[in-house]
Amino acid sequence: MSKEPLSWRGWLLVALTVSLAWGLRGQHGAERGAALVGALAALSLSVVCGGGRWVGAAVLGSLTFAIGGALPWEAFLPAAQAGSLWAFGLLVLAGWAWGGLGALGMSMGLTLSRYRGWERIGIAGFLAAVWFVVDQLMWGQVTGADDLQTRGGMIGILAGAWVLLTLYAGLLRKDRTALRMGFLGGAGFAAGFALMAWFPSNGGWSFLPASWNRAGSLIVGFLGGMTMGRVALAAAPAFRLPAVTPPWERWLAFVWLVWLLPVWLLANNLDYWVSEKVAMPVATEQLIWNFLWGVLLLLFVWGVWEIREGRHFATAWMPRHLRKLFLFLLWVATAVGTAKTFWVGEQGRLELLLIGLAVGVTGLLYWGRRREPSLPSAV
Repeated sequence: MSKEPLSWRGWLLVALTVSLAWGLRGQHGAERGAALVGALAALSLSVVCGGGRWVGAAVLGSLTFAIGGALPWEAFLPAAQAGSLWAFGLLVLAGWAWGGLGALGMSMGLTLSRYRGWERIGIAGFLAAVWFVVDQLMWGQVTGADDLQTRGGMIGILAGAWVLLTLYAGLLRKDRTALRMGFLGGAGFAAGFALMAWFPSNGGWSFLPASWNRAGSLIVGFLGGMTMGRVALAAAPAFRLPAVTPPWERWLAFVWLVWLLPVWLLANNLDYWVSEKVAMPVATEQLIWNFLWGVLLLLFVWGVWEIREGRHFATAWMPRHLRKLFLFLLWVATAVGTAKTFWVGEQGRLELLLIGLAVGVTGLLYWGRRREPSLPSAV
């Protein structure tokens, strides 16, 4: 681990970004909202650490965080707040397994080039199987709001996956950063979940801009971001070295972060507006989808052209590219998440707080920034 002093501004930027992302997770819902947490966490580290490797980490991190998004952990919150130690323990375990698996996947994305082809396929298959089983239990086996036994089994499956992947990456592959990230990252989110259960949910503290359960989600993200940022920033110099990245992998990561993930978030809004609130005509929804598919086609044509010409995606990510990528996803996710309730007139003070956090993160990113070097960053 590096002995360089940690940048408090960089550390704060990462923590506030994850706090914002976790708050937006509730707006976007389930797996898609959790995927945003992993993507924004890694991209915030890319602009702080100055390494393009974090773009790949954003893709894998978004997927591993998304797996935990299938957990119906909120069902344990009332019982835990009422004093049930069993529910409290499962809630903390859910936070640790969810955050630990997500942070571990994000860290493994930094060193994925070290893994052999069959290892990548095996890890992908293992994660897909865990996601499938948890998702099937959620939609096929949970019998009602009081079925805590099945929900507890889902948490146990996720915790087992986290332990197995941590042992593989940390002990067999000797990836110390992944080991620390998986353990301490999970500890941060577990502490946040513990705080969620510690304070009552009936309004909580009067100075909060929303109910404790909603405002508490920002604290969960902040604590998780603090622990992940601590490990990542301390190990940052080790990931500034170049790594061989094929151009098409850069293009796929770019499309995932600027099209697939934002569209996945927007799809939730469209379903909410059209099906639940009947606040948008079906014809308008279809026009939006036609436009989005057209954008994807343009991205494909542009990517092929740029790679053939040896320009974008054929060269390393520049620091300014990383900042633009981070800010694009940050503001698109914030706009989509807050528009969900603004469109139907159901916005509250939490939405304004989320916008304020996005403004604060943007200001912190450019506060005291020095002129970037002319050479590209490591990839």
